[in-house]
Amino acid sequence: MGFMSRLKSWLGGEEVERYQPPPGNGYQYTYGTPNTERAISTYDSMANVAYAGNGVVFGVIDTRRRLFSEARFKFRNLTDKRLFGTPALSKLEQPWPGATTGEMLSRMEQDVSLYGNAYIRDCGDRLERLRPDWVTIVSEIVTDAYGGEVREVIGYAYEPTGDQDRSTQFYPVDEVAHWSPIPDPMANFRGMSWLTPVLREINADNMMTDHREAYYRNAATPNMIIKYSTELTPDQVDRITKTIRARHAGPENAYKTMLLDNGADPMVVGDQLNDALAIIQAAGENRIAIAGGVPAIVVGLKEGLGAATLANYDSAIKSFADLTMRPNWRSVCASLSKLVDVPEGAELWFDTSDVIALQEGEQTQAETFSVDAATASTLLTAGYTPESVALAVKARDMSLLKHTGRFSVQLLPPGAEAPEPPKGGEADE
Repeated sequence: MGFMSRLKSWLGGEEVERYQPPPGNGYQYTYGTPNTERAISTYDSMANVAYAGNGVVFGVIDTRRRLFSEARFKFRNLTDKRLFGTPALSKLEQPWPGATTGEMLSRMEQDVSLYGNAYIRDCGDRLERLRPDWVTIVSEIVTDAYGGEVREVIGYAYEPTGDQDRSTQFYPVDEVAHWSPIPDPMANFRGMSWLTPVLREINADNMMTDHREAYYRNAATPNMIIKYSTELTPDQVDRITKTIRARHAGPENAYKTMLLDNGADPMVVGDQLNDALAIIQAAGENRIAIAGGVPAIVVGLKEGLGAATLANYDSAIKSFADLTMRPNWRSVCASLSKLVDVPEGAELWFDTSDVIALQEGEQTQAETFSVDAATASTLLTAGYTPESVALAVKARDMSLLKHTGRFSVQLLPPGAEAPEPPKGGEADE
């Protein structure tokens, strides 16, 4: 039974036609069919040409991956924002044999960067990463509460074309966590890789790298035209060309003195790599870093190192964490929450307290502690309970404060006596 026949049977006999995309450069996206969404298989191209074939793309993705994989999963109490763990998190801590949370997050970040989508399947006692270009999102039209029509995902068809020992399977939507932090504007459910808008920059960067390589391979010395006062035969031209290439081509022969025949008139037409090449290439690298949401100084690109100071680096790391990593951590928690038993009154959350890159410098940390201590002292003097003050200061949430019912005498009218505290020893604010 073929893929479309199996898909038809999964959908209860509904006929489904797969969209056949026009030939292109491998980077186009399909617009989807009424029942399926699947991007053209660009995963191989992105992985081999962009990720493995371009140092800038690799550096940006790997920087994202390294910080993203540092987070750990916890549950967060919705009332007091307290983080806690339970055995229910074990599936995320050891997703498959020999794997850790960091490895799963690394895989998900790679899939999202290269393909725009990451899929994690619940296999019962373990999880499984589904290669994103083998997944087809299956949806159908359902009737909403108001009698209208709405399209919703009912499952995922997994077609492992590169695994001959495995057959095509259909997984219900409840079994698969789908993470797509950047929505594809041409689709309802799938995501888009952040590399898509900068494919031309990646191609241009590769061509400029080839240009620089050719410069060193073909001489690493001035480009020259050699003129002779007399006309040469084709055999003489071939002989002279072979001799010059053998003695002077390649970086190992650079800077050697060139000896020419009588009557030869060498003329230099280019004696160095154009400075504009480095400027243009640096601008392209910066655009790639911008698309990836990583400041150039954090990746180590030329555009960022030109303004490299400790203050600029700290500011860039904070911007990277606040604008790129934290939204991704929140959204991946929302996607993966269906795979674990989340306690009532809590949500799946991330813990970055032990991530060294996000910890403040010693001076800033000392200043923050001093401000927190002063705030806590003021709140205690105002009559709030020590426990609620500690929670509120740590969570930066004043709604967590609880009052004891005791007020400073300075707040009472002259001659008035302090009121008795309420029964129970404390009162809400």
